[in-house]
Amino acid sequence: MLDLKSFIGKMALLSIGFVLVITVIGTVNASGLANNSLFDFLSPFKGGGSAGMLVLLAGILPMIAIVMPLLMDQVENDMIVVRIKKKRKLFYEHVFFAVGLTVFLTSLIIVIGVVGSLISTGQLTNLWGTKEGSLYFWLDNKDYFQLYVPRVTSGKVWSYIIGSRFLVILFMILMVIFLKLLLRKNVYVFFTSLILWLGDGLFFDQYSLFTGQARISMELWLSPEDQLFNLIYFLLWITVLFFICLKIYDKKEFLS
Repeated sequence: MLDLKSFIGKMALLSIGFVLVITVIGTVNASGLANNSLFDFLSPFKGGGSAGMLVLLAGILPMIAIVMPLLMDQVENDMIVVRIKKKRKLFYEHVFFAVGLTVFLTSLIIVIGVVGSLISTGQLTNLWGTKEGSLYFWLDNKDYFQLYVPRVTSGKVWSYIIGSRFLVILFMILMVIFLKLLLRKNVYVFFTSLILWLGDGLFFDQYSLFTGQARISMELWLSPEDQLFNLIYFLLWITVLFFICLKIYDKKEFLS
């Protein structure tokens, strides 16, 4: 049987490498017209960025959909289940790992965005609140610029980007855990996860369940109410999935 530590180590290296490549690609794509300050390399107004949807859907989601089911299979072998005895404790172990993985991935995309800004511009300055920044450049009606200025301060932008990415990634992981419990076969979990998110992304303007709330648009910075709604929305989804999975684990049979 594959050694658990060896398994986690190998999967961690492969996962970090994969997400790292996709995140770097997303950050490089942000190096375009008018992108000249820190947040342009995390969540630019015209797509890309280390915290953008490309990284979430093409990098982080596939990695989670592969790693989590494999990890659950490895952990939930007879010996470990017998030793743990309590099913809920096993589920809590998965949740603790999910939170730790979320912290790591959130930190990774933030660090890469910061490094990308430093390499491309030589500084870590937030210019969104100035006329030299990309916000003013891309704004169709410049009369609205003064409405944005107090809402795009560094503290507010950092708070939403970090909070949003953390909750979205944690929700992705819990969704994969739920699908694993429901579908069992890892290949089904992988493709169902991708179909749910990518399919949902095609209709984010009107009917989106996930991607519309995960997407960070220019208009969103003008509405703290919508930002709060999005954070609460994912928090509620996380809570619902947590308790559903908990109930499933209470009835789950490990030993044949």
